Amino acid sequence: MIQKTMILMILLTILTPLTASGAESDIRMRIIANSDTEEDQSAKEALYQAIQPEIIQLLGSQPFTREELADQLHLNLRQIHQLVTEQAENILPGQTISTAFEPHTFPDGSTHQTLVITIGEGAGENWWCAFFPEMCGTVTLDEEENDDCDNDLSPEKKVSKTDMKVESFIVNWISDKWNCFSEKRG
Repeated sequence: MIQKTMILMILLTILTPLTASGAESDIRMRIIANSDTEEDQSAKEALYQAIQPEIIQLLGSQPFTREELADQLHLNLRQIHQLVTEQAENILPGQTISTAFEPHTFPDGSTHQTLVITIGEGAGENWWCAFFPEMCGTVTLDEEENDDCDNDLSPEKKVSKTDMKVESFIVNWISDKWNCFSEKRG
């Protein structure tokens, strides 16, 4: 039994980096707070609440593929920056805001095309959501819809570890093969 566990752990260690890159087709939005103070975190959440519907409205209601959405974000970046700056002036008077659409590396090591909005120093905790697949708004995507999917990832929604189920194709495949191998060896 110890040998099986050791072999499985070695395989998982080798294959885990391969499974992490599967989500790199996401297009994300990331808002980085000035600092971790309660005031800055509240301001970050208020800014998200103010800009999210405006960005969705700016992008329109036509269906987008991933590439089309990326093109629209590039083309509208100046307008997005302007609306973010206008809303930030109401919520965070005098605070500098930067906006970029670029490949961005997240704390888990994955890199995604991301609309990055940085408030001030950008030294605080951040919040992110996925534009593609649709998880932070009503951008219409040219993909099959799944009515069973709860895509509310707003900062107010509390999600616990028990609410999420994470699966890996490779881990499931290895597990199935391992079980077949174990059953044959009896």
